[in-house]
Amino acid sequence: MPILFVVAERQTGDNINGWTQLIKLWGPKVVKTFKAEYLKLTWGALILSALSTGCTVIPGSGMSSEVFAWPSAKVDSPALAVSRIKITPAMLSGSNTSQRPTPVVNSLLVEDDLSRPYQYRMGVGDVLSIIVWDHPELTAPFGSFNNAREQGNVVRDDGTIYYPFVGSVLAKGRTVAELRTELAQKLANFIESPQLEVRIAEYRSQRFFMAGSVTTPGTYPITDVPIKLVEAINLAGGLTDNADLFDVRLTRGDTTAVTPLYNILYEGDLTANVRLQHGDVVHVAPNELRQVFVLGEVVQPQTLPMTNRPLSLTQALSNAGGIQEARADGRGVYVIRRSEYDGVVDIFQLDVSEAWALALGDQFMLQQRDVVYVTAAPITRWNRWVSNVLPSLQGLFNIDRLGQ
Repeated sequence: MPILFVVAERQTGDNINGWTQLIKLWGPKVVKTFKAEYLKLTWGALILSALSTGCTVIPGSGMSSEVFAWPSAKVDSPALAVSRIKITPAMLSGSNTSQRPTPVVNSLLVEDDLSRPYQYRMGVGDVLSIIVWDHPELTAPFGSFNNAREQGNVVRDDGTIYYPFVGSVLAKGRTVAELRTELAQKLANFIESPQLEVRIAEYRSQRFFMAGSVTTPGTYPITDVPIKLVEAINLAGGLTDNADLFDVRLTRGDTTAVTPLYNILYEGDLTANVRLQHGDVVHVAPNELRQVFVLGEVVQPQTLPMTNRPLSLTQALSNAGGIQEARADGRGVYVIRRSEYDGVVDIFQLDVSEAWALALGDQFMLQQRDVVYVTAAPITRWNRWVSNVLPSLQGLFNIDRLGQ
């Protein structure tokens, strides 16, 4: 509208700064006509501008089903590739097992030969109880009131023990049977047909460590009874409520393996239930990172924690209150997942415009850090655009009325 004042100033050479001066100059009918035409042009320009910019002015992520349209997907980074997969019965039958986290197969687990007989070999610090029948002076030299730990023979730093009449005998790295045989042979030089029993009164030389989401983390001894992974977890009081069965790590020396505890407990696959050794560290991670994110046109967008049981796509949508029936585009339910290959993102699409597709979604198992996104319907996006533009147009209309 100020352009009318500029035109009038150039025509008269005077300073025109009010409607009264303009009406005196051109008459009320002419000024009214100019104002009506100006208003039409303003509205037209706004509408054309909005249409040209499209939906980019709509608040929010701006994603629509066209973003994931086949065969081209919009990605800004040239290093990022998109793998697009439609969730179909054929797709689920061919790759359903891959929906579960795949444990890392490590040589640490393969090398453990459970078929080998287990024999405990003594080490430095172990306390031995050596009994020589009919010779209490050798069995309990400090009196019968002392327990076996107090009067036992401790394996010294050099790996030996000292025994009366025999002297130093190597114990480190040997079984109790091997030590008993040698002691009996040497005592035979002093005692007729000696009968010996060698026991380990206290295990001090070998231990393993339990850490993370177990009830009683700590240090536990390796004994003459072999202990496997599941038994070790039970020995530590069991798993806590937030334990992640898919992230149990066994570290042995410089090697770490992710053990498939879920498969051991729920699928009966005991091949990875390895026997623990001295120095092993078992760490059970909390499941705080096991989450999926449900966004877009659902009733309650939220972050869903994953338990140790599989979580399906339909279940995740249900936990989020379902899709917004009045606003969501049923053809655009997507699962965005980081691929196992670097620089690749997998996008799975489920079309739930037909109700039976929800059964497919119930067979599609989510993985941790998956993003479930439900796109908006075209009419929803249009309504949002209108609701954001109307206040601006109303403001212009009010200004124009004030000018009249």
